Amino acid sequence: MICQQKEHLYLLNIILGNLINYREGIINLEIGLVIIKIEEKEIIMNFDILPLGNDKVVLGMLWL
Repeated sequence: MICQQKEHLYLLNIILGNLINYREGIINLEIGLVIIKIEEKEIIMNFDILPLGNDKVVLGMLWL
């Protein structure tokens, strides 16, 4: 997976709104653009990641 530094860092929250303390809970990496195809519709987006070690990551999106 190719990662790059995020321009705008933010704190990671779980879906219930609680902060995550792992690695200070700061999201500072993202992957490049990904094409997602669902039922003939293509969406292009990038995902923010938080590496957890042993090839595991938290994959998410920043919703504004």
